[in-house]
Amino acid sequence: MNANTYLSAQFGRPTGVGGRLVSLVMNRQNLPLYEAAADLLPLSDADKVLDIGCGNGFVLSMLAERSQASFVGVDISETMVKAASRRNSRWIAEGRMAIQVGNAASLPFPDAAFTRAFTINTAYFWEDPDQTMVEIRRVLANGGVFVNALYTNETLAKFSHTQTGYKHHSVRELFNSCFRAGFEVKIVSLLDSTAYGLVCQVA
Repeated sequence: MNANTYLSAQFGRPTGVGGRLVSLVMNRQNLPLYEAAADLLPLSDADKVLDIGCGNGFVLSMLAERSQASFVGVDISETMVKAASRRNSRWIAEGRMAIQVGNAASLPFPDAAFTRAFTINTAYFWEDPDQTMVEIRRVLANGGVFVNALYTNETLAKFSHTQTGYKHHSVRELFNSCFRAGFEVKIVSLLDSTAYGLVCQVA
């Protein structure tokens, strides 16, 4: 396995020591995108918020510091779930947060369980955006909002590791998947057009 293939695999599903190191790099590099995504998803203290692909829980911690909302994080990687649980042990102990293994295409929650949901830099690894968006719609209550924040394909093209293992879904493809799932959708340019957010509200 060459370096680019290894990095791509770790970004998609971080494991072991390499996964923990990659997640720290992601936090540092992606902080501006984290902040931009948070701006698209204002929270009230009554919100129930789902972080899909929560990684090591950095964004969950950031948001929990700013709001009294309740939070749930899911990630496909057991390594990341353990790291996120350690990082957010305070909120978990207070009963405001839970973190578990989960897949965006098959979320382990009942219908209408959340008022807000978001994901950052995970859509590159979705096998079937239509199925994933239907599933995200299922767990959101009426009036719920989902934010999908990610870098543009033009930005991804600047990095060698994103050319292997990443699915370069177009903006239109992801927009249409949201629309077909029953959302009202708007596209917001982020970070000087190097990234964008799909803001999806349950119609």
